[in-house]
Amino acid sequence: MPTANLSLANVYYESAGHGPPLLFAHGAGGNALSWWQQTAFFGARYRCITFDHPGFRHSKWDVADGSPNAIYGDVLKELLDHLELEQVGLVAQSMGGWTCLRFAIDNPDRVASLVMAASDGGLYLPDRASYSAQERNLVEIRAAWQARLPGSFHPAAGERMLQEQPDLHEMYVQIGEQNDSVSYRGWGQIKPSELDQLECSVMLISGDEDPVCPPERIAALSETLGDSKLVAVPRAGHSVYFERADLFNRMVDEFLGETYPSGSDKQTIMQSFANPAHD
Repeated sequence: MPTANLSLANVYYESAGHGPPLLFAHGAGGNALSWWQQTAFFGARYRCITFDHPGFRHSKWDVADGSPNAIYGDVLKELLDHLELEQVGLVAQSMGGWTCLRFAIDNPDRVASLVMAASDGGLYLPDRASYSAQERNLVEIRAAWQARLPGSFHPAAGERMLQEQPDLHEMYVQIGEQNDSVSYRGWGQIKPSELDQLECSVMLISGDEDPVCPPERIAALSETLGDSKLVAVPRAGHSVYFERADLFNRMVDEFLGETYPSGSDKQTIMQSFANPAHD
């Protein structure tokens, strides 16, 4: 089982495919297994790296590291250093967006392209405390699911997935159940002024039926960024990558084709994965 023994955590990861490195960061309802539909698609042209965030499935925080304030962005930096990857493309879902946006802000030269799905990345906008009715219903949705009431559904999978693709909904649930005991570590909020440090192209994806991170939150991030590609997917919930994988993959593939790798970046990236010593 490939595990990177880092100073902050022991991180389980998988690497498959060949090409420029593309790292996928899962949300709070998943783990490295969540990206099975993406690695199958992108593996023909990219080196796809998936991992379990510390506190999920096979990855564990190093309780002896003495760094209680360590955040996921710090762990991602250590993982990429371990893999000897100087620059990568990042695809993030929900909680993974907090990881990747923080990392991209702190390490702008190491991110060629950033895809943020169903995530505002922890952007702090004090004047936007309340959003849609979808989000206000989230407490009830979660309570119903925890009690497994008839007709209830996993909030991150969505009611439509349950109704239209019940087997896929069940698979989503089973993947999440691989996380025996989830242990979060803080991410930290992003101030709007920090977004100026980003140097990569950014694509934002939202599902119009998402109660966890409603489209308004994604739109607020897009507006604050000023220069990003925003795509709203109709008839989709929080996990577009899982529920509408074919569409998600095509959109991301097109974006990556336009932004990563290109020009002088391509030579740097090609050198970074030419020696996959840690696979």
